[in-house]
Amino acid sequence: MKLYFGNQIFWKCNVEECNQHLGVRTGNWFEGSRISFVTAVRFIYCWCKELTSIKFCAEELGIADKTVIDWNNYMREICALEMAEKERKQISDEGFIVEIDESLFVKRKNNTGRVLPQQWVFSGICRKTKETFLVTVPNRSAVSLMEKICENIKEGSIIYSDCWKGYKTSKLENAGFLHGTVNHKYNFVDPDTGVHTQHVEHMWGSAKWCNKKQRNSPSSS
Repeated sequence: MKLYFGNQIFWKCNVEECNQHLGVRTGNWFEGSRISFVTAVRFIYCWCKELTSIKFCAEELGIADKTVIDWNNYMREICALEMAEKERKQISDEGFIVEIDESLFVKRKNNTGRVLPQQWVFSGICRKTKETFLVTVPNRSAVSLMEKICENIKEGSIIYSDCWKGYKTSKLENAGFLHGTVNHKYNFVDPDTGVHTQHVEHMWGSAKWCNKKQRNSPSSS
């Protein structure tokens, strides 16, 4: 089929015996949407640039508030589905340093102060390769964190963390990891070993800033 542009955008089969026409929205997630195809494409571009606030979309794209909210949700759902279906691989390699940390995400409902269910998220970043992972966990117990470490980090890596009791050095070493810690109560960088987790903390800052900007949700760690 060939894509044709005019007053309408449509697919047309050029086989003489067929000559079938299909709307450009047919059979995809544009089907059923009421905004124009061009406006939808512009919205997607703006979303990639983090420019889809209600005010911006009203002024620049002429989209109503509810439509902006719906389309922001659509885009997040598409990304979530893609991440869920994507084959996961372990990050890092033997001798590479991986910084790990856990953080709590919360959301208040419609600025009323009512807090929706909280979610612990666990993440890591490899200093050498810049590979990252970010996964939800039911809690930050040693069992939960150890399971995600083994799932997402290659054996032989060097793990840097804070001194949270859930990070059991003995269990990490038994699983094939080296483990260094920094006590944030006293230092951001351990004065004796040089261990720090500033890369993963910076990643949290970026993630929470984007989360708050897109969802208007305060976050705490």
